[in-house]
Amino acid sequence: MMNDALIILNKELKNLFKDKRTLFSTFLLPLVVLPIIFIGMGTVLSSMEKDAQESTYAIAIVGNPDPLFSDLLSAHLSWKGTSPEKADLTITFPPSYAPGTTAQVILTFDSSSRKNQYASQVATQVISAYELELARKLLSLFGLSHEDLDTLEVAFDDTASEAAQSGGSMLAMLVPYFMVIFLFAGSMNAGLDTTSGEKERGSLAVLLVNQVSRTSIAWGKILYVSVVALCSASATFLGLLITMYLPSGSAALVPGGLEGVAIGSTALWVIIATLLSTALLSASVVTLLGCIAKTVKEGSSYVMPLYMLVVLVGVTTMYMDPSQNVLLFFIPIVNTIFMMKESFMGMVVASHLLITILSNLAFAMVGAMLVSRLFNSERILQTV
Repeated sequence: MMNDALIILNKELKNLFKDKRTLFSTFLLPLVVLPIIFIGMGTVLSSMEKDAQESTYAIAIVGNPDPLFSDLLSAHLSWKGTSPEKADLTITFPPSYAPGTTAQVILTFDSSSRKNQYASQVATQVISAYELELARKLLSLFGLSHEDLDTLEVAFDDTASEAAQSGGSMLAMLVPYFMVIFLFAGSMNAGLDTTSGEKERGSLAVLLVNQVSRTSIAWGKILYVSVVALCSASATFLGLLITMYLPSGSAALVPGGLEGVAIGSTALWVIIATLLSTALLSASVVTLLGCIAKTVKEGSSYVMPLYMLVVLVGVTTMYMDPSQNVLLFFIPIVNTIFMMKESFMGMVVASHLLITILSNLAFAMVGAMLVSRLFNSERILQTV
């Protein structure tokens, strides 16, 4: 049976390589699009930050003629004085304010402008620095310095793994989401084309009358969809790796970039094993839905809610830390995301990996059995 299934797989792959549009969407699109997206984001953010730093702001300082404050503001921001009506940013001190007295300072600005947001952030830092200078002056009257009040020193002892400290936590947040999404998207395109798509074209009926057993045909199609899904996810992963090692791209992922991040061999094998089981699962489910549908349009209506569920799971788990709740690793897609989170953060638990793979394979086998049953019954013929 397996030899026949591999023959079907080979046939489907040959058809795949004949279709340039499918090749582009499966292999090249995720490989090219992700670096372009993040490089573009990094370039735009850097340009906007530079523009905000180099701009000259119209600022109104109300209620505080102290030149020390103006000098501190000039050291951090290029600005010119103006009236509150024309100001990009207004810094308002109380009417009876005197340097050193307790007061509430109000910053007035338009938050719809990113440049004004930047100016307000800098002004907040300047006010803190001004407060510190005033405190030093008051303390000097009593022969004290500000450092004399610092009696405690805080030291940080980070117990996170080296992978997590070097940027793995950021990868654990983003990469699983993108890989699961593209893996499932690859399954959708290939799964619907090789089932309901062949029904519309009339090629499935021809295939069913061959001497190859229908169970082999079912398995061949599931293996084909799995291969395409894995290729799509792999291309996504490569695209993210390219992004990581390009400064303008990694800057969009995390401040300071991810050029120094390294993925260990153990983590890589865990990711591969997890994706293999997930690819089989998604392939069997999408192939099953494609077999039930009469047309690609109908199949899309069946698969789209499942795709939206995958997106929802990806979004809701994006900011979650790796979990020690064993039950989560029995849930498809959820277990894949948490397993990859563990991999990137150097926190792989063998039992979690085993549960994830066995759980995904169990669900995949159920789906494959249902697909085989459809191919071996009159149901598949009735929908051709």
